[in-house]
Amino acid sequence: MIFAGTFADIDLLSTFFGPSAYFASHRTYTHSIVGTVLIVALTILFTRYFDKRQSEPAPSLLLPLAAAASLHIVLDLFQSEGLMLLWPIKSSRIALDWLPAIDPWILATLIVGIFLPELFRLVSSEIGAKSKSPRGRNGAVVALAFIIVYICARAALHSGSVASLEQRSYQGESPRRVAAFPDALSILTWHGVIETHSLVCTVNVPAGPGGRFDPESANCLHKPDPSPELEAAQKTHIAQGYLSAVPFPRALVAKTQDGYEIVIRSMRDLAEGEVRHRVAARILLDPNFSVSSQEMVWANDISLR
Repeated sequence: MIFAGTFADIDLLSTFFGPSAYFASHRTYTHSIVGTVLIVALTILFTRYFDKRQSEPAPSLLLPLAAAASLHIVLDLFQSEGLMLLWPIKSSRIALDWLPAIDPWILATLIVGIFLPELFRLVSSEIGAKSKSPRGRNGAVVALAFIIVYICARAALHSGSVASLEQRSYQGESPRRVAAFPDALSILTWHGVIETHSLVCTVNVPAGPGGRFDPESANCLHKPDPSPELEAAQKTHIAQGYLSAVPFPRALVAKTQDGYEIVIRSMRDLAEGEVRHRVAARILLDPNFSVSSQEMVWANDISLR
């Protein structure tokens, strides 16, 4: 179950091969429905091979291993990075934006659910009491119930934050698209991104009762004007792949001695203040708008802001 529940994250090894490999591999193949089925099948074969006694028939392994592998995908689906869930049929990414990439409250719940029952068991064994229930089951049930309630609360707060963003105007412009991304620590703080006709804005949204949202506090950036260099950059395969996968992209265009530099990055990264293992697309053009180079780069390595 440990193998089945964690194997999908083997795609993190792609960070050692650079941003292009990471962008292509992270939360794509191993986080798809097809990939999950293959992981479950591989885990059954793995378990049967090392279980020399063949004590567990393959059908009895299917349910717990499928639950472990599927729960990994479901929890990642609740986050904001996006999964290529329907690969290889569709390459679009799906994200619900309810949970941060690392949620300390869920981690704390799991730790308490494991170790607190063990502490009670030690106390009970000292006084001679014996529990008839399977070891650790009660702690697991309570922890799972708490996590379900917590995720439902996150989903409700996310919905309210999105509604708050949609009902406001930003520098006199109505929103075309909005999104609210979770904060790692506070469930009452959401990082909003708004796209209007000419602006892309980021703003923190207080959620829950008593939270007062001020749209005037939004940090709004103008979209770049249409230009031959921007049009040429958007036609490259690097830009098209990036634009198809990243929510709220924003292009930055700069004139250089050798032509033009265009960087496309995700406004979600800026809203969340997260640059580690986040990727941007960089395209260099000569003065005639021909492509000199195109590549994926780590967002914290770019100089154009």
